Amino acid sequence: MSTVMTGIICYLHNAGKFVEENRDILKEWKQIRFCMYRNEFLSLKMMFRRYKMNSTAKGWKFLMVTRDPVDRFLSGFVDKCIRKPREALDYCNGCGANMTCFIIQEYERMKKQVEQNNFYRSFEDRHFFPQNWRCNLDGFYDRYNFIRYSSDPSLTLMEDLFQVFREQKVPDQNIEFIRDQLTRDRTIHSTIHSEARMFMENRLRSSPFLMEYIVRMFYQDFILFNYTLPTDF
Repeated sequence: MSTVMTGIICYLHNAGKFVEENRDILKEWKQIRFCMYRNEFLSLKMMFRRYKMNSTAKGWKFLMVTRDPVDRFLSGFVDKCIRKPREALDYCNGCGANMTCFIIQEYERMKKQVEQNNFYRSFEDRHFFPQNWRCNLDGFYDRYNFIRYSSDPSLTLMEDLFQVFREQKVPDQNIEFIRDQLTRDRTIHSTIHSEARMFMENRLRSSPFLMEYIVRMFYQDFILFNYTLPTDF
């Protein structure tokens, strides 16, 4: 999700240069991204300062791409803990590919950091902590337009995103370039059709114990972004 949006916004930042350098929206990975530090900020406050904006941000449109919490968790777990585990022995909270262990440990990390009001965020935390903890939503929730991510970008993601782009006067040729890039391939992080993803999804959804933890961890994401809670919750 973040790879896709990073690539799209980078392309729009300087479409001509992006094409000239033969860049690919779906390959704007963290280590080699074309717009590194050029149009990226760790907080809205930093962006306001850079562009000399006041706190009302009048005339600016805020976008946030959200994802179904269960789908997001499964995609992250399969990608980070099964397909591409790090060399560190304690990767994925020291649980490796053990999903039960990982869920419990990540839940405890969330609780501890909230109780201490100290968010130091490990590699795992950055990929699994609730979406509503991001993007300064505590102060700007009402300003955001929320767009739903879909594993198939030809569904809700593209059409909703392109509608916003048209409202912001993005040229049609730029929109078509983005459409072409998104529909011809998938990012390296995509897990949707993998056997590991299907196995883990069945295991997660068939376990009331694990689903209870998932709902506890991401309850506010379900509510704030209008996703349907799992059955029996």
